[in-house]
Amino acid sequence: MIVVAAGRSVRFGGDKMLTLVGGLPLVAHAVAAVIDHVDLCILVCREDQIPVLSEIGMGVVLVPGGPSRTASEMAGLSAIGGPAGLIGVHDGARPCVSSKLTETLFRTADEVGGAIPVIESSIPLVHKSDLRPVEGVGLAQTPQVFQGEALVAAYIKAARIEYEAQDTAEIAQKFSKLSIAAVPGEETNVKVTYPGDLELVEARLATSRIEPR
Repeated sequence: MIVVAAGRSVRFGGDKMLTLVGGLPLVAHAVAAVIDHVDLCILVCREDQIPVLSEIGMGVVLVPGGPSRTASEMAGLSAIGGPAGLIGVHDGARPCVSSKLTETLFRTADEVGGAIPVIESSIPLVHKSDLRPVEGVGLAQTPQVFQGEALVAAYIKAARIEYEAQDTAEIAQKFSKLSIAAVPGEETNVKVTYPGDLELVEARLATSRIEPR
């Protein structure tokens, strides 16, 4: 699993990933939520965060990220160091994903090729060009899991033309022939974007008793 946490947290107004929740950085909870389901967990972060994160003892490989999300994901893939049957990419700002969802995503990706969690949008979405409503659109979450060899090949193709994507699924769709299944996501799998989101996360972590190592 590659946990991506190398962003600048502009909308948050501070270092989101290192913000303490229950005494530990936010990203430590995201790692704890997925690490027991994988053989290797790579945490892609900013280089200036490495000294702090290396002291926590999360059991991860720390890798400096790149100037974009796609570049950071590529850095994580490069750190795997060998063939991987399945590779997941998770957002370090999503600390509340359940074990059940993570297991479902890996199982589905193994069977189909790729799997992403999707929830229905709670707000209406419109086309930018004419503001017509967009029907049947869901919101993608993470982790997003794919068969490893095809995913790495897709990122290599994307890197050759310096393609920048919104998420892992976009790279897989555009540069591979993987079939990708939409798995029902979780309303509780919230992403911390603004400081106010921390209240939801703290409540969820307390309820589910997810505790970082």
